[in-house]
Amino acid sequence: MSNLENLNKLLDNYFKTVVSLESALIFDRDGLLITKKSKGRLKGLFDKSRDEEKESEVYGAITGIVDKTLARITKEYEIGSFGTGTFDTSDNRLVFTEAGPNAILLSVFEYNIEINHILPYCFLIAEKIAEILSDRYPDEIIDYSVPNLELGYALGIDVDDLLKSPLHFKNKDSKDIEMRFKLIVLGDEACGKTSLINKFVTKKFFEDYRPTLGISITSMNYSLQGFEDSGAQIELMIWDLAGQSFFKRVRKNYYQAANAAFVMYDITRRQTFQNVTHWHKDLKESLEDVPVVLIGNKIDLEGQREVSTEEGRALAQELKASFIETSAKTGENVKDTFSLIGIGLFFKAGQT
Repeated sequence: MSNLENLNKLLDNYFKTVVSLESALIFDRDGLLITKKSKGRLKGLFDKSRDEEKESEVYGAITGIVDKTLARITKEYEIGSFGTGTFDTSDNRLVFTEAGPNAILLSVFEYNIEINHILPYCFLIAEKIAEILSDRYPDEIIDYSVPNLELGYALGIDVDDLLKSPLHFKNKDSKDIEMRFKLIVLGDEACGKTSLINKFVTKKFFEDYRPTLGISITSMNYSLQGFEDSGAQIELMIWDLAGQSFFKRVRKNYYQAANAAFVMYDITRRQTFQNVTHWHKDLKESLEDVPVVLIGNKIDLEGQREVSTEEGRALAQELKASFIETSAKTGENVKDTFSLIGIGLFFKAGQT
């Protein structure tokens, strides 16, 4: 498929997942439109069939905003080519996000959207656009899907803090910048914790079940788009904690200094879902403010489902956690779940 077809496929998935999105436009760095998609009252606003004079006014206004955004990015951000800007109109909230060296993504949302919830999605879509337009990534490894990850406030990004000051890093003067985060993965045995981690790190899934005995630590390094040439990297230290009851006495010793936590259950076993509250309570007794993502795994076994998506979403809201459903077997939503967590932690750490 051509880049344009792939970009349009990505935008289609963006709209399916983020319901508050009203329009998405991808520009090149000169402000010229590459492709777009709109819905509702904005549908057709940017179509070529519109009156030429009005079209000219619309594109002129958009290009002017892009130019201002680029100037702001150049002035305020000191590392890589990352930048973002937000603008409010009487009806909408506009978010510009740089998508690598070749493009800019403009996302137009409903005015009442809580922008800290959707900003990580803007970064994620920009990541995928950069991959599509770069010759570094073969087409077969690019994931065009967009996960329905409902981010709680703990993993949202405060756009006001992000835009008031540039990103700062403790070892800013060194050539390579590494941001290390500890992620712990909790849940009953046989929920797929180890399989989820393996799928993210090795892209492999093993059919035979091998329980984790004690603890397993895996490291994964990757760069955020726009920061590759600066040497800035995210390192996720993923701690896979055994779910067996006999490990309970010492488990809390491994919670310390975690930056985020996954609490998992198996959608085909209701008991694992009912035990989520115990895992969450155990975690919060040691780390009160740690961001939590509730994960319902094994959605490839839809015919055996015992826990509905609505139940998972409701429990996540009750626990003030983020929520997503995944399949460690097929890989559905796996990579993007880890990426969204990394994006949230990366920008939060950059503001400290």
